[in-house]
Amino acid sequence: MNLTSLSTADLLANELRKMINNGTLHDGARLVERDLASHFSVSRIPLREAIRQLERDGLVAVFRNRGAVVRTLTIDDLNEIYQLRALLEGEAIFQSVSNLSADNLARAELTHSLLASAAEFDKQGALNREFHDLVYSGCKNQRLLTMINDYRNQIERYEYLQRQLLSETPLFQEDHANILSACQQRNAETARAEVIRHIHLAGEMLKIFVSSRSN
Repeated sequence: MNLTSLSTADLLANELRKMINNGTLHDGARLVERDLASHFSVSRIPLREAIRQLERDGLVAVFRNRGAVVRTLTIDDLNEIYQLRALLEGEAIFQSVSNLSADNLARAELTHSLLASAAEFDKQGALNREFHDLVYSGCKNQRLLTMINDYRNQIERYEYLQRQLLSETPLFQEDHANILSACQQRNAETARAEVIRHIHLAGEMLKIFVSSRSN
């Protein structure tokens, strides 16, 4: 693969992140610099920086003798991540509700409707993220939104793998309907409570899924 126009460390990190999230680089897979440099037609210098970025993001672990490997998240990791996500995303929507534009509220309603009929896993994932981005869009705390995005990125590969499971339950659509209703009523407290409940439910389902894969 030629990355002549994508030769920076940031863009390499994005490509590697996609490979991790879609399962091309699975849990425990080694990131061999020589092979990846050849695959992307780049030198090892930007590749090493890209790997360091993924290490900072919690996607990769670097060992002295083994080099870089795709990090496997434990149940304890997931507990910590989802506890933080619930706090952060609850606060984000609390701050967002009073500032949420009518246009973004309408777009969130449309996205919610499209998600109900989405048949492809990739489309479901993209619409789910778009829905949350829209209902948080009134939050003016960019550091808070960045932290939310960072934690999402850490568990995105597991969400990708479990999408078939999620498509079999209406629970998330019901949650989204409740979140949307609270936003439409400009009820920040209810919106926060619904988001926190929604994130905790997502975490519990993901932990069940990850546990079943390891058995």
